[in-house]
Amino acid sequence: MTARSIVQYISDNEVRPITGETPEATVGAVLYTAIQNGNPAVTLQEAGVFVHTGKASPSGPSETLGRLEEVDPRDIWRDEARHFTPWLLDNADYLGEVLGIELELETREHSVGAFSLDLFGRDITNGCVLIVENQLEATDHKHLGQLLTYAAGTGAKTIVWVSPEFRDEHQKAIDFLNASAVTASDSRVRYFGVEIGVVRISDSVPAPRFTVVASPSDWSVDFALSQVADEANPRKAAYRAFWGRYLQELHASSPGITNVRATTSANWIGGNYLRRGIQISIAFIKGGQASVEIYIDLGNRKKNEDVFYALQESKSRIEKEIGKDLLWQELPGKRACRIRLAVPGSIDESSKHTALIKELVRHHAAFKRVFKPLVDELPQEIWDQDVSLHDDDN
Repeated sequence: MTARSIVQYISDNEVRPITGETPEATVGAVLYTAIQNGNPAVTLQEAGVFVHTGKASPSGPSETLGRLEEVDPRDIWRDEARHFTPWLLDNADYLGEVLGIELELETREHSVGAFSLDLFGRDITNGCVLIVENQLEATDHKHLGQLLTYAAGTGAKTIVWVSPEFRDEHQKAIDFLNASAVTASDSRVRYFGVEIGVVRISDSVPAPRFTVVASPSDWSVDFALSQVADEANPRKAAYRAFWGRYLQELHASSPGITNVRATTSANWIGGNYLRRGIQISIAFIKGGQASVEIYIDLGNRKKNEDVFYALQESKSRIEKEIGKDLLWQELPGKRACRIRLAVPGSIDESSKHTALIKELVRHHAAFKRVFKPLVDELPQEIWDQDVSLHDDDN
Protein backbone atom coordinates (compact mmCIF):
# COMPACT_ATOMS: atom_id res chain seq x y z
CA MET A 1 0.00 0.00 0.00
CA THR A 2 1.07 3.60 -0.50
CA ALA A 3 1.20 5.99 2.45
CA ARG A 4 -1.97 7.63 1.11
CA SER A 5 -3.76 4.25 0.95
CA ILE A 6 -2.69 3.45 4.52
CA VAL A 7 -4.05 6.76 5.79
CA GLN A 8 -7.31 6.14 3.90
CA TYR A 9 -7.56 2.64 5.42
CA ILE A 10 -6.99 4.05 8.92
CA SER A 11 -9.70 6.65 8.33
CA ASP A 12 -12.23 4.29 6.70
CA ASN A 13 -11.87 1.67 9.44
CA GLU A 14 -11.64 4.21 12.28
CA VAL A 15 -8.40 2.66 13.51
CA ARG A 16 -7.39 5.97 15.06
CA PRO A 17 -8.03 9.69 14.48
CA ILE A 18 -6.23 11.28 11.53
CA THR A 19 -4.41 14.40 12.68
CA GLY A 20 -1.96 16.89 11.22
CA GLU A 21 -1.89 18.61 7.85
CA THR A 22 0.22 15.96 6.08
CA PRO A 23 -0.63 12.51 7.50
CA GLU A 24 0.66 10.76 4.35
CA ALA A 25 4.10 12.29 4.83
CA THR A 26 4.13 11.25 8.50
CA VAL A 27 3.17 7.65 7.70
CA GLY A 28 5.72 7.47 4.87
CA ALA A 29 8.51 8.86 7.02
CA VAL A 30 7.74 6.42 9.87
CA LEU A 31 7.75 3.44 7.49
CA TYR A 32 10.95 4.51 5.73
CA THR A 33 12.58 4.85 9.16
CA ALA A 34 11.37 1.36 10.14
CA ILE A 35 12.88 -0.09 6.96
CA GLN A 36 16.14 1.74 7.53
CA ASN A 37 16.28 0.43 11.11
CA GLY A 38 15.82 -3.14 9.94
CA ASN A 39 12.25 -3.70 11.16
CA PRO A 40 11.29 -7.05 9.53
CA ALA A 41 7.58 -6.22 9.54
CA VAL A 42 7.79 -3.83 6.60
CA THR A 43 9.62 -3.75 3.27
CA LEU A 44 9.55 -1.56 0.17
CA GLN A 45 8.04 -3.09 -2.97
CA GLU A 46 8.87 -0.05 -5.11
CA ALA A 47 9.20 3.69 -4.58
CA GLY A 48 6.36 4.77 -2.30
CA VAL A 49 4.74 1.30 -2.04
CA PHE A 50 5.12 -0.52 1.30
CA VAL A 51 4.54 -4.20 2.07
CA HIS A 52 3.61 -5.69 5.45
CA THR A 53 5.59 -8.94 5.58
CA GLY A 54 3.65 -10.55 8.42
CA LYS A 55 6.84 -10.90 10.41
CA ALA A 56 6.93 -9.73 14.00
CA SER A 57 8.14 -6.25 14.84
CA PRO A 58 10.88 -5.93 17.47
CA SER A 59 9.36 -6.81 20.85
CA GLY A 60 8.71 -4.30 23.59
CA PRO A 61 7.00 -0.92 23.54
CA SER A 62 8.76 2.05 21.99
CA GLU A 63 9.76 4.47 24.70
CA THR A 64 10.96 7.20 22.37
CA LEU A 65 8.97 8.62 19.47
CA GLY A 66 10.64 10.53 16.68
CA ARG A 67 9.68 14.01 15.57
CA LEU A 68 8.95 14.77 11.94
CA GLU A 69 11.38 17.45 10.77
CA GLU A 70 11.35 19.67 7.71
CA VAL A 71 14.46 19.64 5.51
CA ASP A 72 15.38 22.46 3.16
CA PRO A 73 14.92 21.05 -0.37
CA ARG A 74 18.15 22.78 -1.40
CA ASP A 75 20.01 20.58 1.10
CA ILE A 76 18.94 17.64 -1.06
CA TRP A 77 18.96 19.20 -4.54
CA ARG A 78 21.51 22.00 -4.70
CA ASP A 79 20.54 23.09 -8.20
CA GLU A 80 17.10 22.94 -9.78
CA ALA A 81 18.26 22.24 -13.36
CA ARG A 82 21.15 19.89 -12.59
CA HIS A 83 19.73 18.02 -9.59
CA PHE A 84 16.00 18.39 -8.94
CA THR A 85 14.70 18.18 -12.52
CA PRO A 86 16.68 14.99 -13.36
CA TRP A 87 15.55 13.45 -10.07
CA LEU A 88 11.88 14.19 -10.80
CA LEU A 89 12.27 12.79 -14.32
CA ASP A 90 13.39 9.49 -12.78
CA ASN A 91 10.81 9.56 -9.96
CA ALA A 92 7.63 10.64 -11.73
CA ASP A 93 5.56 8.21 -9.65
CA TYR A 94 5.67 10.63 -6.69
CA LEU A 95 4.04 13.32 -8.80
CA GLY A 96 1.55 10.91 -10.35
CA GLU A 97 0.44 9.73 -6.92
CA VAL A 98 -0.26 13.20 -5.54
CA LEU A 99 -2.06 14.29 -8.74
CA GLY A 100 -4.11 11.09 -8.87
CA ILE A 101 -3.15 10.21 -12.45
CA GLU A 102 -0.90 7.85 -14.36
CA LEU A 103 1.76 9.95 -16.05
CA GLU A 104 4.98 9.60 -17.98
CA LEU A 105 7.80 12.15 -18.02
CA GLU A 106 9.75 11.76 -21.25
CA THR A 107 12.39 14.48 -21.51
CA ARG A 108 13.88 17.44 -19.68
CA GLU A 109 14.99 20.77 -21.16
CA HIS A 110 12.42 20.27 -23.91
CA SER A 111 12.70 22.95 -26.61
CA VAL A 112 9.77 25.34 -27.01
CA GLY A 113 10.90 27.81 -29.63
CA ALA A 114 13.96 29.56 -28.25
CA PHE A 115 13.18 28.46 -24.69
CA SER A 116 13.56 25.21 -22.71
CA LEU A 117 10.76 23.58 -20.73
CA ASP A 118 11.84 21.74 -17.57
CA LEU A 119 9.89 18.51 -18.11
CA PHE A 120 7.74 17.25 -20.98
CA GLY A 121 5.58 14.12 -20.85
CA ARG A 122 2.13 12.59 -21.08
CA ASP A 123 -0.90 12.49 -18.82
CA ILE A 124 -1.78 8.85 -19.51
CA THR A 125 -5.07 8.99 -17.63
CA ASN A 126 -6.46 11.86 -19.70
CA GLY A 127 -4.58 11.14 -22.93
CA CYS A 128 -2.88 14.50 -23.32
CA VAL A 129 0.43 16.33 -23.14
CA LEU A 130 1.68 17.11 -19.63
CA ILE A 131 4.34 19.69 -18.79
CA VAL A 132 6.11 20.56 -15.54
CA GLU A 133 7.85 23.81 -14.63
CA ASN A 134 10.09 23.58 -11.54
CA GLN A 135 11.78 25.98 -9.20
CA LEU A 136 13.46 25.59 -5.81
CA GLU A 137 12.42 28.94 -4.43
CA ALA A 138 9.13 30.72 -3.80
CA THR A 139 6.96 31.17 -6.88
CA ASP A 140 7.48 34.30 -8.96
CA HIS A 141 5.99 36.10 -11.96
CA LYS A 142 8.81 34.95 -14.24
CA HIS A 143 7.97 31.28 -13.83
CA LEU A 144 4.23 31.95 -14.18
CA GLY A 145 4.94 33.58 -17.53
CA GLN A 146 7.18 30.69 -18.56
CA LEU A 147 4.49 28.21 -17.60
CA LEU A 148 1.92 29.86 -19.86
CA THR A 149 4.41 30.22 -22.71
CA TYR A 150 5.33 26.54 -22.56
CA ALA A 151 1.67 25.50 -22.32
CA ALA A 152 0.85 27.43 -25.48
CA GLY A 153 3.94 26.10 -27.27
CA THR A 154 3.28 22.44 -26.51
CA GLY A 155 -0.52 22.28 -26.54
CA ALA A 156 -0.41 20.79 -23.06
CA LYS A 157 -3.67 20.16 -21.22
CA THR A 158 -2.17 19.10 -17.90
CA ILE A 159 0.12 21.83 -16.61
CA VAL A 160 2.06 21.50 -13.36
CA TRP A 161 4.04 24.15 -11.48
CA VAL A 162 6.30 22.81 -8.70
CA SER A 163 7.79 25.00 -5.99
CA PRO A 164 8.64 24.78 -2.26
CA GLU A 165 6.43 27.79 -1.57
CA PHE A 166 3.41 29.14 -3.45
CA ARG A 167 2.72 32.80 -2.86
CA ASP A 168 -0.97 33.59 -2.37
CA GLU A 169 -1.05 35.66 -5.56
CA HIS A 170 0.23 32.77 -7.67
CA GLN A 171 -2.06 30.23 -6.05
CA LYS A 172 -4.96 32.52 -6.92
CA ALA A 173 -3.60 32.83 -10.46
CA ILE A 174 -3.75 29.03 -10.87
CA ASP A 175 -7.29 29.01 -9.48
CA PHE A 176 -8.24 31.78 -11.93
CA LEU A 177 -6.82 29.85 -14.89
CA ASN A 178 -8.74 26.72 -13.89
CA ALA A 179 -11.97 28.69 -13.42
CA SER A 180 -11.50 30.24 -16.88
CA ALA A 181 -10.82 26.91 -18.61
CA VAL A 182 -13.32 25.14 -20.84
CA THR A 183 -16.01 23.57 -18.67
CA ALA A 184 -16.04 20.19 -20.46
CA SER A 185 -14.08 18.34 -17.80
CA ASP A 186 -12.72 15.64 -20.11
CA SER A 187 -11.10 18.06 -22.59
CA ARG A 188 -10.28 21.17 -20.57
CA VAL A 189 -6.85 22.49 -19.71
CA ARG A 190 -5.94 21.68 -16.11
CA TYR A 191 -3.46 23.67 -14.01
CA PHE A 192 -1.84 22.41 -10.81
CA GLY A 193 0.25 24.10 -8.16
CA VAL A 194 2.32 21.54 -6.25
CA GLU A 195 4.55 22.31 -3.28
CA ILE A 196 7.65 20.16 -2.87
CA GLY A 197 9.03 19.55 0.60
CA VAL A 198 11.39 17.12 2.28
CA VAL A 199 10.90 15.50 5.70
CA ARG A 200 12.70 13.05 7.94
CA ILE A 201 12.62 11.67 11.47
CA SER A 202 15.88 12.12 13.40
CA ASP A 203 18.62 10.66 11.17
CA SER A 204 16.30 8.78 8.82
CA VAL A 205 16.60 8.89 5.06
CA PRO A 206 14.94 12.12 3.83
CA ALA A 207 11.59 11.58 2.12
CA PRO A 208 10.04 13.85 -0.53
CA ARG A 209 6.61 15.33 0.20
CA PHE A 210 4.39 16.63 -2.59
CA THR A 211 1.27 18.65 -1.72
CA VAL A 212 -1.29 19.95 -4.22
CA VAL A 213 -2.13 23.54 -3.25
CA ALA A 214 -4.06 24.56 -6.39
CA SER A 215 -6.04 22.39 -8.80
CA PRO A 216 -9.26 22.29 -10.84
CA SER A 217 -12.29 22.39 -8.55
CA ASP A 218 -13.56 19.04 -9.88
CA TRP A 219 -10.28 17.18 -9.42
CA SER A 220 -11.75 14.56 -7.10
CA VAL A 221 -13.82 11.43 -7.42
CA ASP A 222 -16.57 12.74 -5.13
CA PHE A 223 -17.16 15.89 -7.16
CA ALA A 224 -16.88 14.02 -10.45
CA LEU A 225 -19.52 11.57 -9.33
CA SER A 226 -21.92 14.46 -8.88
CA GLN A 227 -21.65 15.07 -12.61
CA VAL A 228 -24.08 12.21 -13.20
CA ALA A 229 -26.76 14.81 -12.71
CA ASP A 230 -25.83 16.23 -16.12
CA GLU A 231 -29.11 15.71 -17.95
CA ALA A 232 -27.74 17.12 -21.21
CA ASN A 233 -26.03 13.82 -22.06
CA PRO A 234 -27.37 10.81 -20.11
CA ARG A 235 -24.88 8.41 -21.70
CA LYS A 236 -21.89 10.45 -20.59
CA ALA A 237 -23.42 10.70 -17.15
CA ALA A 238 -23.82 6.91 -17.08
CA TYR A 239 -20.17 6.37 -18.03
CA ARG A 240 -19.03 8.84 -15.39
CA ALA A 241 -21.07 7.10 -12.71
CA PHE A 242 -19.84 3.66 -13.77
CA TRP A 243 -16.15 4.62 -13.73
CA GLY A 244 -16.60 6.34 -10.39
CA ARG A 245 -17.93 3.11 -8.89
CA TYR A 246 -15.22 1.13 -10.69
CA LEU A 247 -12.41 3.23 -9.19
CA GLN A 248 -13.91 3.01 -5.72
CA GLU A 249 -14.03 -0.80 -5.94
CA LEU A 250 -10.54 -0.97 -7.47
CA HIS A 251 -8.93 1.11 -4.71
CA ALA A 252 -10.83 -0.75 -2.00
CA SER A 253 -9.86 -4.22 -3.24
CA SER A 254 -6.33 -3.44 -4.49
CA PRO A 255 -4.94 -0.40 -2.62
CA GLY A 256 -2.04 1.22 -4.43
CA ILE A 257 -2.69 -0.54 -7.74
CA THR A 258 -3.08 2.75 -9.65
CA ASN A 259 -2.81 6.49 -9.20
CA VAL A 260 -6.01 7.12 -11.15
CA ARG A 261 -8.77 8.61 -8.98
CA ALA A 262 -10.69 11.00 -11.25
CA THR A 263 -13.55 9.53 -13.25
CA THR A 264 -14.44 10.28 -16.89
CA SER A 265 -17.48 10.44 -19.16
CA ALA A 266 -15.75 8.52 -21.98
CA ASN A 267 -16.48 4.86 -22.77
CA TRP A 268 -12.98 3.90 -21.56
CA ILE A 269 -10.59 4.73 -18.76
CA GLY A 270 -6.83 4.37 -18.42
CA GLY A 271 -5.93 2.03 -15.59
CA ASN A 272 -2.15 1.73 -15.42
CA TYR A 273 0.89 3.06 -17.22
CA LEU A 274 3.35 0.14 -17.43
CA ARG A 275 6.13 1.67 -19.53
CA ARG A 276 6.42 4.26 -22.26
CA GLY A 277 3.67 3.55 -24.77
CA ILE A 278 2.20 0.57 -22.88
CA GLN A 279 -0.85 0.86 -20.66
CA ILE A 280 -3.75 -1.09 -19.21
CA SER A 281 -7.14 0.33 -20.15
CA ILE A 282 -10.72 -0.71 -19.41
CA ALA A 283 -13.49 -0.02 -21.89
CA PHE A 284 -16.98 -0.71 -23.17
CA ILE A 285 -16.56 -2.06 -26.70
CA LYS A 286 -18.83 -3.12 -29.54
CA GLY A 287 -21.08 -6.15 -29.34
CA GLY A 288 -22.34 -5.60 -25.80
CA GLN A 289 -18.94 -6.28 -24.27
CA ALA A 290 -16.50 -4.70 -21.85
CA SER A 291 -12.77 -5.27 -21.90
CA VAL A 292 -9.51 -5.08 -20.01
CA GLU A 293 -6.58 -4.71 -22.38
CA ILE A 294 -2.91 -3.96 -22.85
CA TYR A 295 -2.72 -1.13 -25.39
CA ILE A 296 0.65 -0.80 -27.13
CA ASP A 297 1.58 2.41 -28.92
CA LEU A 298 5.21 3.52 -28.77
CA GLY A 299 4.58 5.90 -31.66
CA ASN A 300 5.89 3.53 -34.33
CA ARG A 301 4.44 0.39 -35.90
CA LYS A 302 7.67 -1.63 -35.81
CA LYS A 303 8.32 -0.87 -32.14
CA ASN A 304 4.73 -1.79 -31.32
CA GLU A 305 5.08 -5.12 -33.11
CA ASP A 306 8.38 -5.83 -31.35
CA VAL A 307 6.67 -5.38 -27.98
CA PHE A 308 3.64 -7.39 -29.07
CA TYR A 309 5.67 -10.36 -30.35
CA ALA A 310 7.97 -10.31 -27.31
CA LEU A 311 4.97 -10.56 -24.98
CA GLN A 312 3.34 -13.17 -27.20
CA GLU A 313 6.30 -15.50 -26.57
CA SER A 314 4.89 -15.85 -23.03
CA LYS A 315 1.30 -16.33 -24.25
CA SER A 316 0.72 -19.71 -22.58
CA ARG A 317 2.13 -18.57 -19.27
CA ILE A 318 0.20 -15.29 -19.34
CA GLU A 319 -3.15 -16.91 -20.11
CA LYS A 320 -2.57 -19.60 -17.48
CA GLU A 321 -1.84 -17.01 -14.77
CA ILE A 322 -4.77 -14.81 -15.76
CA GLY A 323 -7.05 -17.82 -16.12
CA LYS A 324 -8.57 -16.75 -19.43
CA ASP A 325 -7.82 -16.95 -23.15
CA LEU A 326 -6.89 -13.53 -24.50
CA LEU A 327 -7.35 -11.85 -27.88
CA TRP A 328 -3.91 -11.08 -29.35
CA GLN A 329 -4.65 -8.37 -31.90
CA GLU A 330 -1.94 -6.99 -34.19
CA LEU A 331 -4.52 -4.59 -35.70
CA PRO A 332 -3.36 -4.62 -39.35
CA GLY A 333 -3.59 -1.21 -40.99
CA LYS A 334 -3.21 0.57 -37.64
CA ARG A 335 -0.16 1.65 -35.72
CA ALA A 336 -1.09 0.22 -32.33
CA CYS A 337 -1.42 -3.37 -31.12
CA ARG A 338 -3.38 -4.72 -28.19
CA ILE A 339 -3.96 -7.76 -25.99
CA ARG A 340 -7.56 -7.93 -24.86
CA LEU A 341 -9.82 -9.83 -22.47
CA ALA A 342 -13.48 -9.29 -23.32
CA VAL A 343 -16.51 -10.12 -21.16
CA PRO A 344 -20.25 -9.52 -21.61
CA GLY A 345 -21.19 -6.06 -20.37
CA SER A 346 -23.15 -3.00 -21.43
CA ILE A 347 -23.40 0.50 -20.00
CA ASP A 348 -27.16 0.24 -20.56
CA GLU A 349 -27.62 -2.76 -18.23
CA SER A 350 -27.29 -0.94 -14.93
CA SER A 351 -28.71 -3.87 -12.94
CA LYS A 352 -25.62 -5.89 -13.88
CA HIS A 353 -23.05 -3.18 -13.17
CA THR A 354 -22.13 -4.36 -9.67
CA ALA A 355 -21.15 -7.82 -10.89
CA LEU A 356 -19.46 -6.39 -13.98
CA ILE A 357 -17.35 -3.99 -11.93
CA LYS A 358 -16.15 -6.78 -9.65
CA GLU A 359 -15.23 -8.93 -12.65
CA LEU A 360 -13.36 -6.13 -14.43
CA VAL A 361 -11.54 -5.14 -11.25
CA ARG A 362 -10.42 -8.75 -10.77
CA HIS A 363 -9.09 -8.95 -14.34
CA HIS A 364 -7.47 -5.51 -14.04
CA ALA A 365 -5.52 -6.65 -10.98
CA ALA A 366 -4.47 -9.84 -12.77
CA PHE A 367 -3.26 -7.88 -15.82
CA LYS A 368 -1.15 -5.61 -13.60
CA ARG A 369 0.30 -8.55 -11.67
CA VAL A 370 1.14 -10.62 -14.76
CA PHE A 371 2.12 -8.06 -17.39
CA LYS A 372 4.09 -5.52 -15.30
CA PRO A 373 7.15 -7.74 -14.67
CA LEU A 374 7.13 -8.93 -18.30
CA VAL A 375 7.06 -5.35 -19.58
CA ASP A 376 9.86 -4.40 -17.18
CA GLU A 377 11.97 -7.22 -18.63
CA LEU A 378 11.55 -6.15 -22.27
CA PRO A 379 14.90 -5.28 -23.88
CA GLN A 380 15.81 -1.60 -23.90
CA GLU A 381 16.75 -1.96 -27.57
CA ILE A 382 13.07 -1.83 -28.48
CA TRP A 383 12.84 1.74 -27.22
CA ASP A 384 16.30 2.80 -28.42
CA GLN A 385 16.11 1.51 -32.00
CA ASP A 386 16.11 4.09 -34.80
CA VAL A 387 13.16 3.38 -37.07
CA SER A 388 13.08 6.75 -38.84
CA LEU A 389 14.23 5.27 -42.13
CA HIS A 390 11.29 2.90 -42.38
CA ASP A 391 8.63 4.64 -40.35
CA ASP A 392 5.23 3.52 -41.59
CA ASP A 393 3.14 5.11 -38.85
CA ASN A 394 -0.51 5.79 -39.58
